[in-house]
Amino acid sequence: MQLFVAVRRYRLGGQWAMILSGGISTFAGTGFILMAAGPNASLTGLAGYASLGGIFFLISALRLRQRASKVD
Repeated sequence: MQLFVAVRRYRLGGQWAMILSGGISTFAGTGFILMAAGPNASLTGLAGYASLGGIFFLISALRLRQRASKVD
């Protein structure tokens, strides 16, 4: 959903981070599903995924705030 929304809102600017994050989420979600089906299921990869997602959201928020301040 994140990837879909980011692509639709691309014209607002600052959405490239959300597009990257949405793409990574798609791949990570697939990977988590495949790992859960295996014998060595672990949540270790989830920490890196969550950290990277948080960074992308922060970058997106800062860029959108910057763009909004230029409009005002």
